[in-house]
Amino acid sequence: MVHKSTRTSISVDRLEFRRDRRYPVPPVVVRILDRDYPTVNWSLSGIQVAAHELGLAVADGIAGTLHMPETKNFFQFSAVVVWIDAQQGTIGARFTDMPLDAVETLDRYISQWLRRTARR
Repeated sequence: MVHKSTRTSISVDRLEFRRDRRYPVPPVVVRILDRDYPTVNWSLSGIQVAAHELGLAVADGIAGTLHMPETKNFFQFSAVVVWIDAQQGTIGARFTDMPLDAVETLDRYISQWLRRTARR
């Protein structure tokens, strides 16, 4: 297995085990328990959100709706919490169930956004 190295600070490199590239933009919002949480970043395989008040623990399952505000598209998802950063108040969750068309739509969403921003 080849590992990518990601610079996390000026002097430290760490191995990167993520399968998919993370994006802070374009915006994606997740609705969990009737509350909207903007993502800190997202990928085709998971999300990072500031949702510490949910009181989740690693390995907890979550379910909600993923919204792409710029397109008005939304999809149901299930995920599992894989890490918690109590200092930052964020959680990272890996999707465990999401429709195939949701993944394809997310992929188009980032591609279209990158093309639009490249033209500016």
